[in-house]
Amino acid sequence: MSDSVKKPQISAPTPSPEGFMSTTAKMSLAEYAFALRDEQLQAKVVHYKAELETSPELDAVTQQVIKDLQTLQAAARAKAPHSRPPPGNDRAQLEIDLIQSLKDMLGRIFRPAKLATTIERKLGEVSKRFARIFFESELHDRIRGGGEEAKAMRFADQALYHAFVRTQDMVVAQLDTYQYVNEQVRTRAKDHYYNIIKQLRNDFLARTTPELNTLVQYLNEVLSQFFMNELPPMLGDLSWEVVKDARLADARTGAGYKISASAFPTFRSAFERKFLQRLVPWVEDEMLSRVRESMGQFRSETIRFVADPAIFSEVCEVICESIYDMLYNDGFLDLPSDWRARLSAGG
Repeated sequence: MSDSVKKPQISAPTPSPEGFMSTTAKMSLAEYAFALRDEQLQAKVVHYKAELETSPELDAVTQQVIKDLQTLQAAARAKAPHSRPPPGNDRAQLEIDLIQSLKDMLGRIFRPAKLATTIERKLGEVSKRFARIFFESELHDRIRGGGEEAKAMRFADQALYHAFVRTQDMVVAQLDTYQYVNEQVRTRAKDHYYNIIKQLRNDFLARTTPELNTLVQYLNEVLSQFFMNELPPMLGDLSWEVVKDARLADARTGAGYKISASAFPTFRSAFERKFLQRLVPWVEDEMLSRVRESMGQFRSETIRFVADPAIFSEVCEVICESIYDMLYNDGFLDLPSDWRARLSAGG
C-alpha cells in the first residue's frame, strides 16, 4: 500500500446520511461493481499475457501450432456439420439442457454439506481484501465515492499524516539541498522523515480499526447468510438468465452441455453480472441495516464506504473464480489457458 498513490474516485451511488439506498441506487451500484470487475480483470489478463512474451523463436513456434490447430478444426467442422449450433427445436432443447446442467452444477457447489467449509475459507480472503480497501479509503484525503468532497480531519495524527504526505516531495527535495558531512547523514535524515510519516499513518489507522472490525463482522454474517440461505433458491433463475444472455446454445462447439473455452468470456460476463445483481442489493441492504442499528458508532464517511463498488468487485472475484474452478473440475466448462495459468499463479 502506497502512501502517495491515490486511486481515482468512482462516482457510484452512495447511501443517505441516515444509511438508506433506493432499489434503483443498489442496482446501479451492482453495475458499477461489474464494470470495475471487468476493468480489473482486463488489466490482469493484459499484464499476464505481457509476461508470456518470450522470444521470437518461441512465438513463431506457438503461432505455427495455432495455425495447425485451426486447420484441423476447420477440417473437422467440414466433416461434421452437425457440430454447428443447432437450428429450431434442437437449439431450444440444447438451451434447456444447458440451463438444467448449470443449475445442477451450481446446486452441487452450493449444497449445505459442502458450502459451510467453502464459504468459511473464502470469507477469510474476502475479509483481508475488505480491510485493504478500508485502509486505502482511510488514507485518502477525499471521501470515497464523494468526488472532490474533502474529509473533515477528526484526529491530529490524521491531519499531520495528510500534511506530511502532501508536502513529501518538497521536504525530500529540501533535504537534498543541504550539505552533509557524509552520505549516511542524508540517508538517516530521509529515513527518519519516512518513519515519522509511517508512524502517523499507523497511529491514525489504529483509531479506525474498531470500525473496521465491526464492519468485517457484519460482512461475514451477511455474506454467510446470502450464500447459505438466499442464493440457493435463486440458482434456477440465475442459470436461465445466464444461458439466455450469453447465448450459450449458439456458442456450443462440442458435444453435450460442456461450455467451450472460446465461449467462456461471454459466460463469465453474463454470470458475474447476474450474480452481482443478486448479491449487491441484498448484501448492501443488510449491511446498511446493521450500520443504522449501530448509528453513532460509525463516522459519516464510513457509512459512505459501505457502498464502495470495489468491495463487491472483490467478493465477485473471490467467489466467482472459485465457482469457475469447480465447474472446470466437474467438466462443465473449459477455461482459456491464460485464465487457468493466472488462477494457478494466485492472480
